[in-house]
Formats: sequence, C-alpha cells, structure tokens
Amino acid sequence: MAIRLPVNEQELTSFFKEGNEPAFDRLFIYFYEPLCYFVSRIVKDSFVAEDIVQDALLKAWQKHADFEKFASLRSFLYTSVKNAGFDYLDHQEVIDRHESRIAERLTLPDASILQILMDAEIASQLFALVDTLPEQCRTVIRMTFEEGLKPAEIADKLGVTVSTVNNQKMRGLRLLKDRLPDEDFGLALAALIFLHSSVL
Repeated sequence: MAIRLPVNEQELTSFFKEGNEPAFDRLFIYFYEPLCYFVSRIVKDSFVAEDIVQDALLKAWQKHADFEKFASLRSFLYTSVKNAGFDYLDHQEVIDRHESRIAERLTLPDASILQILMDAEIASQLFALVDTLPEQCRTVIRMTFEEGLKPAEIADKLGVTVSTVNNQKMRGLRLLKDRLPDEDFGLALAALIFLHSSVL
C-alpha cells in the first residue's frame, strides 16, 4: 500500500513529529535555502551558513517529538541559526584576536622562534586531547584541521552525509572546549589554524 504524503504545512509537521523521515526530507528542502540566506546575512560566509543550517535542521530532527505546530518548528529553526550565527561571530572574534597576537609576536626577531615553538606546543596539547575523542569525532577533527578539508570533502572520504560530518565536528569541539579553559581553547585553536596555514 502506498504511503500518503502530507498535503499542507501542519500535516507535514505532524508527520515530522512522528519521526517520519520523508517528512524531514521535505522540511529540509523547504527550510534549507531560506535559512542559509538568513544566517549568511549574519556571518557573511556561505559555507559557514550552510554548516549552521545543517546543524540546526539535524537538532530539530533529534527533537522532532517536541514540535506540535509548524510555526513552533519554524521559530525554533530561525532562532537556532540566529543564535548560532552570533555565537560563530563571537568565537571568530576570539580566534582573530589570538591570531593577531601570534602575528604580532612573530614580528619580534628575538622572540619569534621561541613563540613559534610555544604555539606549536599549544597545538600539540590540543591534539593530545583530540586523541581522547570518540573515533568519528577524532577523525573529523583531524581531517578538518590537519588536512584542511571542507565538510563535503570529509563526507565523501568517509562515506557519510555532510550533516554527520558537521554534527561530529561540533560534538568534538564541544568536548575539547569542556576539557580546556575558554582562553586556552581559543588560543590552542588559533595556533592550530595558524600552524596549518603556514605550511600550505
């Protein structure tokens, strides 16, 4: 017997609430482009916007039983991407500030070699923590920061979806952040990005 497809937004939400995957697929298509446009106006980066939107849609799917009405689902998604967008800007400001500090140090001849070694040591400490992450988190984090791969490239190599890659990356970063003070985490991540870019 053929499965009847939902015919309107509220019915689609009801199917979604019940955990119906085709309903999720249709809602994903419905919301994806508008959400990307919305959050890209905040973060000014289309790739970051796509990551944020995919993560928000995945979170909505994980909470599908909580949504009674289409309006509440829509509100959740737009609020989620808006907050994530501003969180990204705050986090990027920390990274930019630390990268600036690293660059300033490298202009000091007497301290430059020592500072490079210190920054390498900070990154090394972060990678020691990366080794303690669950296997898939660890793989995604290393492919992101060691190999400089985009989520789509990682997904292709691992044979998983981009959403899975983004979810594992965010999970890994959250676990790392929980194990380091905020300032140490920001500096370690900035050093890691700096050291990777310096050898490309």
